[in-house]
Amino acid sequence: MSESNKLFHSVRIISACTFLSRILGLARDMICASIFGTSMVWDAFTVAFKIPNLFRRLFGEGALSAAFIPVFTENIEKRGKAEALVFVNVIATVLIIILGGIVLLGESSFFVIPRIFQVQEKWQLVFKLLIIMFPYVFFICIVAFMAAVLNTLHHFFMPALAPVVMNVCWISGAVLAPYTGKTPDKMIYAIALSTFFSGLIQVIIHIPILRKKEIYYRFVPRFSHPGLKLVLTRMAPIVFGLGIVQVNVLLDSLIAVGFSSPQGETSLFNFLGNTFHFPMKAGAASVLYYSDRLIQFPLGVFGIAMATAVFPLFSTHAVREDWNKFSTAFNNALKFILLIGIPASVAIIMLRVPIVDLLYRRNKFDAESAYRTSRVILFYAVGIWAYCGLHVLIRAFYSVKDTVTPVKVGAACVGLNLILNLSLIWVLQEGGLALSTAISAIVQIAILTIILQKRLCIKIENEVFISLQKTVVASVVMAGACWGTLKMFPDLSGGSLYVKGLRLFVPMFAACAAFAGTSVLLKSKEFLHLVRLLLRKHNSLQGRVSSNLLFVSSALYCSAVL
Repeated sequence: MSESNKLFHSVRIISACTFLSRILGLARDMICASIFGTSMVWDAFTVAFKIPNLFRRLFGEGALSAAFIPVFTENIEKRGKAEALVFVNVIATVLIIILGGIVLLGESSFFVIPRIFQVQEKWQLVFKLLIIMFPYVFFICIVAFMAAVLNTLHHFFMPALAPVVMNVCWISGAVLAPYTGKTPDKMIYAIALSTFFSGLIQVIIHIPILRKKEIYYRFVPRFSHPGLKLVLTRMAPIVFGLGIVQVNVLLDSLIAVGFSSPQGETSLFNFLGNTFHFPMKAGAASVLYYSDRLIQFPLGVFGIAMATAVFPLFSTHAVREDWNKFSTAFNNALKFILLIGIPASVAIIMLRVPIVDLLYRRNKFDAESAYRTSRVILFYAVGIWAYCGLHVLIRAFYSVKDTVTPVKVGAACVGLNLILNLSLIWVLQEGGLALSTAISAIVQIAILTIILQKRLCIKIENEVFISLQKTVVASVVMAGACWGTLKMFPDLSGGSLYVKGLRLFVPMFAACAAFAGTSVLLKSKEFLHLVRLLLRKHNSLQGRVSSNLLFVSSALYCSAVL
């Protein structure tokens, strides 16, 4: 099989598994919403799950893979497989020791803290769930390391299947939850246990593949190994950069729980001798979780896809110091971000109610939960174009070997986000947390753009503003068509699945048609180019790969956002 054929085969495997994982993830959230709604119990679970997830994102995924794979590849190519296997075992040994220490420290803390300090019931449940789920950190980071080894050896199926296994376990736990207890605070332990077992199962399914590749684990405590030092050195700035983002996400959830009134209890609390009303009701963290999941679905497809595609261009032009072409690539990326991001924001804002009704509103997820969730989606959606653009801008800095500036700006925006959080929750409740996230992202992208322009003498061309005007006009027409079509369908949110589907998909298609028609009439170059890319028949394999990637991304994007 040729190299390009192997690439196409790998892309298909990863795309198929990712798509399946996304669908199962959506099903998982729908089932949990039906069982737990927006309750204090689900608030506790979302916070408890975010803490091990924080470690997974810091150590298990991007940072470890980015630092390990180049060094492992170099060992295979220059020193042979035997020496490469020693290097793998050195990294595995250190990783097991570090993760084991983190889990033991975490488990001890979660057991002791509620027994030393007087904590509210909602926090007691968080600690109990953490005792069950925190070992997931150990398993999932080991899985990420196994995936990095297998990806380097050109095996992609099992690493891509791992998230599918996690979602299947979670769904199984949700289905079995009603049989494990009669109240939500009892049923939630089934979800927590399923999370723990999903990590263990993901480790187990990778072992046979590693053995097939003749990768066997041996305890090799060679802490002076040069490859280990190199990996740790490369990981440090990546971990720090990722940590800023993940801590920001965690802070939102902690504020949502800490500043919400306990379910069924008084809405007052004392602070410095004064009495205040809680700014939010129980369920705030749950509402943020469900809203964020819907927003992140399309962003994971388009934002990262755009950044991945433009990163090699940025890097090539930066190495050649061809700043004119770098500027052209940057302007083109900016135009496409605005072309997709602005109508996506408008579409989600207009269709947020039928989306939530169709996907979530049933059983415990009642009318109030649906209203609160759709309201938070409104505020999150304001910044969709900025969320997408940040991926591109940060990679533009990486391409000129500047990893410090995005971290500094990101750290400043975490402070801004915290200030806005603690200010806006008193006016907008949990919506204030979402709006703070959007404002921080917009400020961050503005600052990074200004710095990039000054540093590289990049100019935002007039074509960008012309494209922006056309996109805004088409989006306004789209909003009008969507609003008019929605008026034809009364709010039958308590109706059948068929009725809910009609109320979402008919306005969705009207909105798509209005946007497409207006863009064609305005002769939007970016929209017409996007259509040509989707419809063009490529003869080369490289073209077919690009077409398939664009088609899958567009299909996922449209189905998720609209």
